[in-house]
Amino acid sequence: MRNLKYTISFLTIILMTMNCEIENNAVEIISFSASDSIAISGTGIMFYCEAEDGDGDKLSYSWETSSGAFSTRSDSAEWIPPFVKGTYLITCKVSDGVGSSDAKTISIRVDLPTPVPVNGLDWTLSDNGLLNGPNSSSDENTGVTGYWDGSVENAEYGWNVTEQETPNRKVIQSLQFKVEDSQDCGGENPDTQRGTATANIQITGSSPVNLDIEFSGIGEAQSAGYDLIKFILNGEVIGDGQAPGGGLGCVSDSVLVNPADQQTLEPGSHTLVIDFTTNDGMYHVDAYYEIELKLMVPE
Repeated sequence: MRNLKYTISFLTIILMTMNCEIENNAVEIISFSASDSIAISGTGIMFYCEAEDGDGDKLSYSWETSSGAFSTRSDSAEWIPPFVKGTYLITCKVSDGVGSSDAKTISIRVDLPTPVPVNGLDWTLSDNGLLNGPNSSSDENTGVTGYWDGSVENAEYGWNVTEQETPNRKVIQSLQFKVEDSQDCGGENPDTQRGTATANIQITGSSPVNLDIEFSGIGEAQSAGYDLIKFILNGEVIGDGQAPGGGLGCVSDSVLVNPADQQTLEPGSHTLVIDFTTNDGMYHVDAYYEIELKLMVPE
């Protein structure tokens, strides 16, 4: 009888346990944000979804929209918008895997990219005084096809040019003239080294375009007035730079820069010339100028 009593009690406990539901606390998204409220077709925009679970369950994230492509990173995602203008709903859904979930949605406006109305940002490059001959920055000795990745370490002597970048409303390109070390400073070049880069720029359409020029470099720390660079727009010097000097001999230091103000290019033809000379063949160690140009559609 006692064993029967214990058996009934045990079965009762099992039945009660089976009829009781284990409580699962809710998943809650506590923040959902985007890196911008407006996206440009083809250019990624980031989304960040922060959630918490009362039970500490491992959470999974899913991302939904009607078009475009996601690159997900758990609680964040990059979305590449489609090339169709409009308003898109982006949804983040979070689940704990055992029955609880939450979702939130953000509205994002997508605009088509605005190209810069420009033709002719193609460079005619010339140089002399280099030991390997004219335009030694490329195997073909043209200078034009010698594109480089923008890092000083990977630049060749003479002109170097990066590929053009075309983010929304901009065209960006960098040029560099890298100087061979002089013979009196442990190098092999006894020459005055010179280079000229010329672009004939045609602004099309009916609205102006802004031109920004930023430049820096390393020049001889012996005498000022050397490693000279000038930026000439339509025949007028708009900025220049030179070696810092200092009487330090065969060492280099940051060049002195007279920056160019932002220029407004009206519709029509413009000529931009970058003119460089070491001005003599002495005291050159790791010298270079690097120039970044931006053509921009005004906001």
